[in-house]
Formats: sequence, C-alpha cells, structure tokens
Amino acid sequence: MSEEIITEKSFLQIKSIRTSSNAFIMMLKEGDVIIALDGEIVNKNYEELSKELSEIKEKKVITLFREGVFFNTFVHAPLGVICEDVTTEKIPELKNINLNDYFKKDEFYCLFEVFKKPGNVAILLNTMPSILASLAPPLWMLQNRLWTYFCITMIFYFMLLMISPWLFFIGWILKSWYVGNSQIDLLRFFYRLRNYRLSLSFCARSDKEAQEIARKFDEKVDFYFSYLEPVIIKD
Repeated sequence: MSEEIITEKSFLQIKSIRTSSNAFIMMLKEGDVIIALDGEIVNKNYEELSKELSEIKEKKVITLFREGVFFNTFVHAPLGVICEDVTTEKIPELKNINLNDYFKKDEFYCLFEVFKKPGNVAILLNTMPSILASLAPPLWMLQNRLWTYFCITMIFYFMLLMISPWLFFIGWILKSWYVGNSQIDLLRFFYRLRNYRLSLSFCARSDKEAQEIARKFDEKVDFYFSYLEPVIIKD
C-alpha cells in the first residue's frame, strides 16, 4: 500500500456510545477518533460508514486514535455510536500520518485483551484459540496458570481412571472438546474470578506488538513473560 499523507481533513470522533452496542463490547471510548477501515481512510460521514459496516460479510480492521495512541481492532457490524466531525486543527497528531506505520493490510492480526488488577502484573490474552487446549487440557491449564481448575481436572481424570480406563478415555475426549471450544471464555471467567478487569481490547500481529501497544496506553503496565523492558518506578 502506497504511503498516504493526510494534511487538512476532518475525522469522525465518537461523541457517545450506546450501552451494549458493538462499540461498547469492543471497549471503544468517547473521544476515540475513527481513522481508517482496512487501511483506507474513512472519508465519509457516520451514516455512510454505518451503512458500509452493516454490509460487510466478515470482520475488518478499523484504525482509531485515542489519547495520542493509534491502534487497531476488529469490527464486523455498525458501531452503535454518535459521532461528530473533528479537524486536524483540534488534534494536530492527525495532520501528517502514514497509515503504513499503524496497519499492514497483508499481515495477519489477532485480537488481544488486557486484564488488569491494581498492584498486580497485567494479563495479556490472545483470543486466538490454542490447539493445546484441545489436545492436552491439563498442559493448557498449566500454561495459563489455572491452578485450581488444573487440580479439579486431575482429580476428575483420576476418579475416571479408577473406575475404568475406557471411561477415562471418553472423559478425556469430552473434556478436550469442551476446553477446546470454550477456552477463551474459560480464561475470561477465571481472570474475573481473580478480580482482574478487562481494560483494553485491540488487535496486533504478535504478543510483543500487543504488549508495546498496551505500554503506550499505560507506561506502568507489565506482563507475565514480558517482551518489554521492566517498568521504571520513579521516586
């Protein structure tokens, strides 16, 4: 995609978000500025954009600007928001931008979610399902530090094995099917159970890039298995 420079232009800025709308579920916020859709600058009013979003048959990537940070997320239907025009005079960062710096059209993106708990290391959830959950649920539980669920599962397997090896085999298959299909919802449930709260949702090409984006939003955020430099605590 050729370099695209924006000089004088108005953008759509989200003014309000309806509860339970797609934008609400996507964790968008009032003040977010809509920049592009699948790498193409959004040069239309919100009614035209909403009509285009209602006609898409598969999810697309929407590029947004929030508090000095450009980020992407998936969209698959109208947002359910009210927008107003905002000019580059009000937001100078939008005056000269190159979309190639923020979105690569031919590359694969995954949706990431950041769960935070005061005083704790944040959790980065890659919502792309893992094949490990379908093949070996206990290993997947260990990988994701679901200690309680792991212990309960091992007790369940042990009891089935004591009754019958065939029953254990059937139980393993059924458990693998369930965990494989519900793994993302299970992770979200256990994070909330431990009082972690969803704070960010966006798409990125890798865990490292996702951590870098999260650090732009919060300079004090840190993760398990971090690719980032440790947070510097200022006196």
